[in-house]
Amino acid sequence: MKVLFKFVLLSAMLISFTGCQKSNEVAIYQLSNQSYSQMMSYIIEDEGTTIVVDGGTAEDEDNLIKTIKKVSKDRKVEAWFLTHYHKDHTGALAKYLQSGSNEIKIDKVYYNFPEESWVERNEPHRYEDVVAIDQGLKTFDNKEVVSFNQKITVGEDQIDVLRTYNPEITENAGNNSSSVYKMNVQGTKILFLGDLGVEGGEELLSLNKEAIKNMDYVQMAHHGQAGVNEDVYQVIDPKYCLWPTTDWLWKNEGKATKQMKQKNGLKLYM
Repeated sequence: MKVLFKFVLLSAMLISFTGCQKSNEVAIYQLSNQSYSQMMSYIIEDEGTTIVVDGGTAEDEDNLIKTIKKVSKDRKVEAWFLTHYHKDHTGALAKYLQSGSNEIKIDKVYYNFPEESWVERNEPHRYEDVVAIDQGLKTFDNKEVVSFNQKITVGEDQIDVLRTYNPEITENAGNNSSSVYKMNVQGTKILFLGDLGVEGGEELLSLNKEAIKNMDYVQMAHHGQAGVNEDVYQVIDPKYCLWPTTDWLWKNEGKATKQMKQKNGLKLYM
């Protein structure tokens, strides 16, 4: 498989590859933060099918919408997947939905969030985050709460929901509420971990260890720091790591995580 990447307008990193099953090219855009805040935002463009994962903060909304309009031929997102409710992942979509704009068309939004009362009880400083995205989603009809081991087809791409929020895990509550998505795009396997923490990572291993083995790409949990343990990455055994981080967070990253990736000879995209 041939893999190329380059920076685009200093606002997104483009990773393109030729699919294993077809000769068509697929592009993965890892968007950069437009404010000081860390964030996570991906666009996958596969021969006219556009998929978004998370989207970033409210400050990232303008760049996100502009990029979608640029890469999607019909300004349409076929599927928008949200990992969890934190505003550095959902703020852009919440802002767009609440604005009532029709700059782009969104066919469907997929998510699985805790009840607002659960967030208020277990992560009160993030209560406004879940309220904001809930209010945005109330304005949008075509949405679906995903379930464990659900299979979703978007165009010719297959998405497996390998893990969803567990109300019994209240340690590192919001991060561990992350849904985990495994995407098969033209035979290339991409795993999105969101902000999954230690406890959620161990649950993922117990529930779906076989399903996460030998990924082509993995999105590093929690911006590549204080996420899942190394044993999870050892099972995933990826060829490439997608590292949604900021310059300041990268410079202050724990040495253990960087060394773990570098000693395994992996390519890091940040």
